[in-house]
Amino acid sequence: MLAAASFVAPHAQPMLRGSSILMQEASSLKSPIPGMDRPEYLDGSLAGDAGFDPLNFVTRYSEGLKITIPLNPKTGLPWSTAEAATAPTTFVFGPNTKDPRRSLMWMREAEIKHARLAMLAAAGWPLAELWHGGFSNLAQQTYLLDVTQGRSLSVLNGGLGQVAPFLLLATLAAAVVECSTLDQVYGLTATGKTMKSDGTLVMKSYVPGDCGFDPLNLYGFFGAQMPVTVQMNAEADPEYAMRYAEFNRKEMETAEIKNGRLAMLGITGFALQEAVYQTPVVDQTPLFFTFFGDVLAPGSSASLGLF
Repeated sequence: MLAAASFVAPHAQPMLRGSSILMQEASSLKSPIPGMDRPEYLDGSLAGDAGFDPLNFVTRYSEGLKITIPLNPKTGLPWSTAEAATAPTTFVFGPNTKDPRRSLMWMREAEIKHARLAMLAAAGWPLAELWHGGFSNLAQQTYLLDVTQGRSLSVLNGGLGQVAPFLLLATLAAAVVECSTLDQVYGLTATGKTMKSDGTLVMKSYVPGDCGFDPLNLYGFFGAQMPVTVQMNAEADPEYAMRYAEFNRKEMETAEIKNGRLAMLGITGFALQEAVYQTPVVDQTPLFFTFFGDVLAPGSSASLGLF
């Protein structure tokens, strides 16, 4: 559940709680797990915050995973204890901070990006099994799923070598996006500040996962259709309009992160199901992957050659 208050007209009660009030009420928020305390850093300010971090990932892994190359490249000998602590060949994977808030933002940035990849994968996995054969026939190309008996190519199913060039391009594209958006993440940069590409300071707070990409303008979808009374108040009071927009944007962020979490569970389930049963998921539960036209009229789409 979204921790912020629901939007209501200002004459009924305050439209939205301010962030300062959220911080004051953080201690009163309940944990989703009976008998466990809600972490202080989960104060309800982030979209989709249900207070769920039973393993304390935010604080336990705040300093990240540090890996040091065992040999000093200059001497060819193992690092001494003192040298290893400051070795330039020590790589840190993780937030690399002792500040729970900064660690939380790093974790949310990672979560939202994995969620988006999972949503693409959860759709692409069954579509590949359904459509690859048809498109291969139309293009007169090799059916690449032969090596996996019709299952999607994956680490557990195998066959990734056949699409290695595509995986390389996808990795490079993801690296470009990651490098170009790193300095946007407030509090995670070397200076602890958010900077524009020209080096100027950004004074607004950062929304995790904001890559500046919204060609369909979906971010403001929930607030696009204003009730008449809300529109009148928004036109009369710019601050009211801003709070209304912020509330509806947070609703969209909540919808995205919840769907992404479901997708991460779903794509994991696809991989494990196929590894265990050795059959495509579209064959295990065919009703969920059948074209609706064939549900209403069996065989109606057979002439297309795609199903």
